[in-house]
Amino acid sequence: MSQVIVFLALVFSIVIAIFAVQNTTQVAVQFLTFRADAVAVSVLVLISAALGALAMLLLGVAREVPIRWRHRSVSQQLSKAQKRVAELEAAHAATSAPTAQPSVPALTGTTGGEPVAPEVKPVTGSREETR
Repeated sequence: MSQVIVFLALVFSIVIAIFAVQNTTQVAVQFLTFRADAVAVSVLVLISAALGALAMLLLGVAREVPIRWRHRSVSQQLSKAQKRVAELEAAHAATSAPTAQPSVPALTGTTGGEPVAPEVKPVTGSREETR
């Protein structure tokens, strides 16, 4: 995008230069209290183009400065928030000790570490017999 802008500015400059070379007629200029009797049209065009470029530069700077100030402020807020998050995570890690897992008896037998189902004894008889 910036290459396009530079190219367009170059083309505009060339057009202005060609216009200035072809228009060397002397004219009288009067603006408010300023008065010039013999000024070439090409000089007026170049001065007008330069003043227009200066005006655009000033308007661009006036727009850019508040944006950069806001960006700097937001960057500082983000940096502070990231530091605060890091502090809170460190404090949380320090206060939360690893909880002990309840010990569960292993269901391994003598078969080389393979799980073995617990032995289930069949219930025989009815309730009345066991009393």
